[in-house]
Amino acid sequence: MLTDGEKHIRELAARRILKARNSTTTGNLPRTFEVPELNFDAKSYIDLINWQETNFDPPILKNQTNDELIQIIEKKGDETILFFRLPCHTQAVERSVKIVTEAAMLACDKKARDGMIHAKLASRKAMPKFDSRKDFFYKNE
Repeated sequence: MLTDGEKHIRELAARRILKARNSTTTGNLPRTFEVPELNFDAKSYIDLINWQETNFDPPILKNQTNDELIQIIEKKGDETILFFRLPCHTQAVERSVKIVTEAAMLACDKKARDGMIHAKLASRKAMPKFDSRKDFFYKNE
């Protein structure tokens, strides 16, 4: 929403982020992420979640100061905003997506999916890892 072409949408996003940063409900404890309930009848992407109930400060903006957020509001929507670059298409990410997708197909309950993912990762950790052909031992009798 911070990069939207409409100034009022950028203002809404910045106000919500500033509100989340100023809230002292958790003190110095890390904030736990809770997936907000989605409104599937929304006509616009900004109405997908109830902003009155959501207290969200995106981790990607943690290095941005409050003054920089206010400057983002004043910029035009077509200007490029440089965010911290994060690699999102690594092999580890692809592997994780595969595990989560498999678990989602087999279990409907959040707890069951989480258990399946943890079990699969623990199983992979317990199994030996062969990096190349030289790691295999053949017995020639």
